[in-house]
Amino acid sequence: MRLFDAHVHLDFYADAPQVAAQAQELGLSFLACTVTPSGYRRAAQELEGSSGVHLAAGAHPWWVADGRVGEKDIGALVSTMPDLRFIGEVGLDFSPAHVGEGAQRVQVAALERIMRACAETSDPRCPKVASIHSVRSAGVVLDVLERTGAARSCRCVFHWFSGRPEELWRAARMGCYFSFGEHSLATRRGREYVREVPAELLLTETDLPAGENVVGSAEEIASSLERAIAMASKVRDEDVGALALANATVLLA
Repeated sequence: MRLFDAHVHLDFYADAPQVAAQAQELGLSFLACTVTPSGYRRAAQELEGSSGVHLAAGAHPWWVADGRVGEKDIGALVSTMPDLRFIGEVGLDFSPAHVGEGAQRVQVAALERIMRACAETSDPRCPKVASIHSVRSAGVVLDVLERTGAARSCRCVFHWFSGRPEELWRAARMGCYFSFGEHSLATRRGREYVREVPAELLLTETDLPAGENVVGSAEEIASSLERAIAMASKVRDEDVGALALANATVLLA
């Protein structure tokens, strides 16, 4: 493993197996997040046998908020939790577009159910890994992680963290990881947080591609990671590439 992408939507590529094969040649590994339980099942079949792909089962808060992922879908995800190592993308999004009537309550209930099941089925010898979305909701997400026990029994990774500084430090004290990409590093807050995050909790990501059924390549993922590493290394004045790779090795162990 030369590079690790802690948050990519590999199944959104039009030819995901080809991208995975290219990635193997480049020494690139992924935490490949899905957005629905059915999407995870399709990706598991499509990517079966792909080396370096750590496929995560997700219930993205946007899909939960608008009903594309309902209670039956959450139940399906929870029922397969004992067999899963990787969970994501899950979380909360309290931005205006995703908090219509009842949507905030539905999101919280879904996340609580998922993370409780995640905590209860996590093996201390090989803890579950969860990639978490937390737009305008980091404090509530942290409450859920504490209340369900997931903060203690799982390895939680905040994807593109944009909460308040006190929420970042609360998450860090809980041992949560943080994955940053070139887009978050293009913001002042993103650069400040990359500078402040404890070294042992820092990971890199791309969040690629920008939409579904995209024609793309592993080279563009690697290039995005390399740009993020260069930017983060400049901000921290240390080799973030080596640091993130070492942290990824621990995360996946």
